Formats: sequence, C-alpha cells, structure tokens
Amino acid sequence: MQPSKQRDADESGTEPDGDPLEDLDDLLDDDLAGEGSGVAGDSGGDEVTAASGPGGSGRVGIDGRWFSLKTFAAAVVAVAVGTVLVGLIPLVGGTIGGVAGVLLGTFLVGLALPSSNYVETGLAGAIVGAGTAVSSVLGVGFLPIGIDYLGQWGLPLLAVGGGVGLLCGVVGHYFGRDLRAGVTGELPE
Repeated sequence: MQPSKQRDADESGTEPDGDPLEDLDDLLDDDLAGEGSGVAGDSGGDEVTAASGPGGSGRVGIDGRWFSLKTFAAAVVAVAVGTVLVGLIPLVGGTIGGVAGVLLGTFLVGLALPSSNYVETGLAGAIVGAGTAVSSVLGVGFLPIGIDYLGQWGLPLLAVGGGVGLLCGVVGHYFGRDLRAGVTGELPE
C-alpha cells in the first residue's frame, strides 16, 4: 500500500477501496510533489496540496515543474531573436533561416539553463516555426495571392511549420544541454 493511502487509512480508520486509477494518481502525486507532501490532516494545520508541492510551485505555472511560464517566455524570446539574427545573414533567410534560428535559440536556452525544459522550448519552436511559415508565404509575391494561398493551404502549412519548429526546438535544446553537461561535468582521469 502506498504511504499516502496508508496515512489516509490510519487517519480515517477505514481501508481504501483499491481503485487502481486512484492508486496511480496518488502515486504520481506523491512522486511529483516529493516526500512528506500530500494533504496534511488536522494534525499540523498547514495544508500542502500535492499540486503545489512543498515549495509552493505547482506542476504547471510561473515556476512549474512540468511547464514553467518564465522559461517559456525566455525560450520564445531566444527563439525569436535567433530567428531574426539568422535571417539577417545574407543568402540564409527564409525557411532555412527560420529553422536555423529555432535551432540556435533553443540551443542557447539548453546551454544557459540547468534544468531540462523540453516542453517549453518545443512549444516555443512550434509557435515560431508556424509563424515563420505563414509570414514567408505572405512575404512572397503579391499580398492577395498569398492570402488566397493561406485560405487554401493555411492549416497544413501551420501544421508542417509547427511540427518542424517543434522538432528543431527539442533537438536544439538537447544539444545545448549535452554541451552544458560536457562543459560542466568532471573529466575522467
């Protein structure tokens, strides 16, 4: 029996019903919130929910464990700046510049931040990739033709641009984290 279930059973004097999905949910809550969290009974008076954890930061939020809004904002800025900087290089702009900019921005985020932020960098890459795909269509040729093209092919274009951006975001972040681990790790003797 899980520690949280045992605690609940001891406090209430009843045995849990044994629902496997409830057990899985409690196990995930206990693992993600850390030891000693969960809802404290009447004994301590200060309740810490499993979603908020011991430090007050939840799974999703400004400083969440699964998704951090601060890291996401930093990743979007890094990817946008990387896309603009790579687009300024002669003969590289356009689609290749957008992809290289997403790779560069997420690489720098992976290099700079000590935690793994694959969700944030992947989402930032997908957003910038989709935006780059749409803006590249609108920037080519005559505007009414680009709008007509987006009317016909807009959703597939967003899907492909977002998918390529997501892939580049995750790959760039992986290589940035890998370089950070190699630079900050100990050398074998």
